[in-house]
Amino acid sequence: MSPVERFHADYVAPKRGRTLVVGSRIYGERPDRRALFADAIGVDAVHGPGVDVVADLEQGANIGMFDHVDCVSVLEHARRPWLLAATIERLLVAGGTLYLQVPFLWWLHAYPSDYWRFTVEAIRSIFPAIEWHGLKYAHQQLADGGKIPRMVTPAGHVYLARTEVCGFGEKA
Repeated sequence: MSPVERFHADYVAPKRGRTLVVGSRIYGERPDRRALFADAIGVDAVHGPGVDVVADLEQGANIGMFDHVDCVSVLEHARRPWLLAATIERLLVAGGTLYLQVPFLWWLHAYPSDYWRFTVEAIRSIFPAIEWHGLKYAHQQLADGGKIPRMVTPAGHVYLARTEVCGFGEKA
């Protein structure tokens, strides 16, 4: 089981009801994340397959309230991720849940641009209304903040493999 799959098994329990899938555009062979939820709306900054609403959530949006928000690999593409985070918090009902996955160490990739990488502490900072049930680094295994394992190559050079921050929490 991958560290992300382990995180899901250990922490993720979305509140049933209306779900917002942030960054819902389908690229290549990726699955439509809206299919994971009974009542889901997909929002993205650009039109394409999997997108129900085109909106820049940094600017806010009047798309209703949601019981759960699924936000995977999106925050790094926001010019001002703290504004996107504030919109997500505003769109969540009290007691609503948030699943978040963002890169800590990952290659640069465009959509339309790639701006940020996040630590666990950064996620806590930009989502102050979320009570995190799980907030971990997913590396070769799940790790708490400050305890990211390293791989050392045979030549002695330190190499850090792809690492993401996974979080699941509830709006207070």
